[in-house]
Amino acid sequence: MAAHHVGLFMLLWIGSVAAGDLEKVKAKPGENVTLQCSSSTDAAITVLKWRRPGLKKYVFYYRDNMAIEIFQDPRYRGRVELKDPEMKNRDVSVLLKNVNTNDTGKYECEVTTQSNNRRKRDLGDNREFVRSIHLIVSEGPENVEQRDGQPQSGQAALRAGPGFVSLLLLLLVDSCQI
Repeated sequence: MAAHHVGLFMLLWIGSVAAGDLEKVKAKPGENVTLQCSSSTDAAITVLKWRRPGLKKYVFYYRDNMAIEIFQDPRYRGRVELKDPEMKNRDVSVLLKNVNTNDTGKYECEVTTQSNNRRKRDLGDNREFVRSIHLIVSEGPENVEQRDGQPQSGQAALRAGPGFVSLLLLLLVDSCQI
């Protein structure tokens, strides 16, 4: 591969990683949906925030080993819980129960951990924006993904993002020039 192709490849790859491809989850009204998220560190989780841009309060707020409802938007009270209350394997996914069309939108997961590094500890906790998910709640067959011939609803639908598509196009163009 020519040097300019390697540079372009790296730029596209870094761009796709930095931008993060938005995961889409589709569901029908009344279903329960898991919003997947996991911390990248083994450090103790001190705060977990699930938010929706535009809301003043959180979808889910966890601090000091417990969910704190006073910071939670009233629309989500009693409908959101940790998928695994022990957060094994750094899993901070939440289960959103009885979804409705008003739940459609972007969800963001943010984890704050105590630093295991003495030098970083002086700076306080480490905040980590983990991921964004776009939930689509709608009636009808357009929200059902097909996997192995079976309809999948309320599950993550992973898609090739623009960075991945750009990489494939670059490799195709490069192979045509050989």
